[in-house]
Amino acid sequence: MKKQTLIKAIAASGLMLASSFALADTATDDLDISLTIQAACTVLSVDDVTETVNTGFAGTHSASGNVNVTCNNTHAYRVAMGAGTHMSAGVRHVSDGVSDIVYQITKASDGLVWGTNGVAADNSYNNDGAGTNYNDQNGTGTGAGQVWGYGIDFTLAGTEAAGTYTDTVLVTLEF
Repeated sequence: MKKQTLIKAIAASGLMLASSFALADTATDDLDISLTIQAACTVLSVDDVTETVNTGFAGTHSASGNVNVTCNNTHAYRVAMGAGTHMSAGVRHVSDGVSDIVYQITKASDGLVWGTNGVAADNSYNNDGAGTNYNDQNGTGTGAGQVWGYGIDFTLAGTEAAGTYTDTVLVTLEF
């Protein structure tokens, strides 16, 4: 046998050995993929209300603002308004430290008094004891900001002393 033919025969047998070494069996396992999206809601903003009324004004005075929240798409939530720091006998008040003025917070969506009906985080304004139900603002998240309007209504006698009357109301987002 010639040298070149011998080299070709050895090379061919090596290729045959290599191809016979091909994968003869398989083993498998699963790759499990899991993605959990946590329920999340955020109070984006709450408009503060600052109004100036002339001394001697008698009658109803109104102001308005918004609570802006965002929650996961399709996630249920509720927004509640607490009693405020000057709650007395089931009624909200602004105070100058000496005198008080009664006010109400109402939901723009239905005009009902906005309270904390059943909210665990702040149940300070659930019910006045007279069977009046103060409603939360219920919503379903869209993944984008949602705005809930409110009104603040004061009834003034016109004899109130000049001064700055304030209150602080806890806004609770429960989800």
